[in-house]
Amino acid sequence: MPPIAEVGDLSRLSDVAGAQAALADLCRPFIAGPFHPDCAVAHPDAIPHPADALLVHHEHMTVVLQKHHRAPVNVHVLEEHLDGDSYTRKISLTPAGSDKVVEWGIVRLNFQYMSRQVRDEILAKKLPLGAILIKHNVHRRIKPRYFVRFPEHGQVLSLFSPVQPESAWGRLGTIFCDSEPCIELLEIVVNVVSP
Repeated sequence: MPPIAEVGDLSRLSDVAGAQAALADLCRPFIAGPFHPDCAVAHPDAIPHPADALLVHHEHMTVVLQKHHRAPVNVHVLEEHLDGDSYTRKISLTPAGSDKVVEWGIVRLNFQYMSRQVRDEILAKKLPLGAILIKHNVHRRIKPRYFVRFPEHGQVLSLFSPVQPESAWGRLGTIFCDSEPCIELLEIVVNVVSP
């Protein structure tokens, strides 16, 4: 694997060859030392239900998770990095009134393509990203690039919690805002059984 670049040298997901390289690039701001993004690329048909219904779509995860868990979801920013117009954060989502995590994620945004009002609301960390984009009627297109399975006790899952599920499913993708690829993300669904 090539040496890890500094945070300022991150690439677009579409310019990185392969899921592991894309994953390493997205995770880079949150790691120290050697990092081996353990994952297996999966065909959407191989993802078991209900994880497939939560991942294989072109919608915001906020909307899909709210429907599945029958509650609005709250965002929890675990770590963040802001460098000019580049903002990266590691998050978890929980259904309102619960501390059960239903998604772990990393999102990298380019604020150059967003209004000041949208930027400020994202930085306020009160609503999930999808809810903010919908609220401000930002024209967007969601394009999943890779569907992946993460093994238990791997380095990717350990970025989020020392207590891990047996394994987890996720996706890497891009959100285009007004035709610009301004948001890149990793979304991992956990605790997929709804109440």
